[in-house]
Amino acid sequence: MLQTLTRRALMGAGIATFAALPPALAADSRPDVAIVTAQLDLAAGRVTDVTNITPGQGANFQPSFTRDGKAILFASDRSGSNNVYRHDLATGETQALTATPHNLYSPTPLPDGSGFSAIRVVDADPAYGIERKQPSLWRFGWDGQEIGPVVPVMRVGYHAWVDEHRLALFIVDDVPERNAHRAVLFDRRTAVSTPLTDKPGRSLGRTADGRRALFVDQTDPAHWRLCAQAAGDTQAQVLAETPVGPAGEKDPQRSQYFAALPDGSVIMARGTLLLRWSGKAGAGFEPLADLPQVGGVIRNIAASPDGSRLAFSVTLAAPKP
Repeated sequence: MLQTLTRRALMGAGIATFAALPPALAADSRPDVAIVTAQLDLAAGRVTDVTNITPGQGANFQPSFTRDGKAILFASDRSGSNNVYRHDLATGETQALTATPHNLYSPTPLPDGSGFSAIRVVDADPAYGIERKQPSLWRFGWDGQEIGPVVPVMRVGYHAWVDEHRLALFIVDDVPERNAHRAVLFDRRTAVSTPLTDKPGRSLGRTADGRRALFVDQTDPAHWRLCAQAAGDTQAQVLAETPVGPAGEKDPQRSQYFAALPDGSVIMARGTLLLRWSGKAGAGFEPLADLPQVGGVIRNIAASPDGSRLAFSVTLAAPKP
């Protein structure tokens, strides 16, 4: 999503699931962003076969697995604008799904398997880079053709499907000075929005049982919390506090991206370290695996439907001036 927004995302994190670069950096000094895949063995507590599937320069970010787990969708700026690409895990081949002059972000397979949804930005506002004249969340076929808006909601910056009718949405504020973004659970059948938080993180998801939205609540600056909520809940359920970084770490660098696993646990990252919450009440995030070989900071995280693979975007070390 949002080009200006995404640019803020890479160095710090992003305003959903983006990776992006600070607009103040010149193009040749921006850090590259890679998509990295890995095998996950929870029983053995191991993460192996760590592979960069986007070698070379450029920004590649916001990975998601297809519903059969055989391929990864991601956004990339390699064509000059952000388009959607598909990487086949068996063959190692990558192909462009879209070829648009405008920008697409957060490609996510549709629940019915008929295509994917993505944030579409044609006429970006100058503050956040979000689409300002029409709904930004669009549906696409596997041929890459635009079908139409998924929901009539304006200024959707990040999204996650809870089921085929309900989506968790990150709504970008239309007043830059206010900077009051919010997250809602939207029902496409009734057009009813359930507020989740007025201080959301960029990552959204769903619980393993498919009943509730997952999100990071940043209301308390000192204690960001992973939460879950359904439309009928009177308030969000706090699941765990997000991992805390080193002393002095600024908010944009704090961990807020996550991936939910089929067993009910959740993966987050801090630098090159992957951490896991077991899914048990009262437990916190515990170290799972350190992956210094990725060469940078882990941001967006995705898990395959069966939980055997991970994919994440990695902000690589910026080139020296």
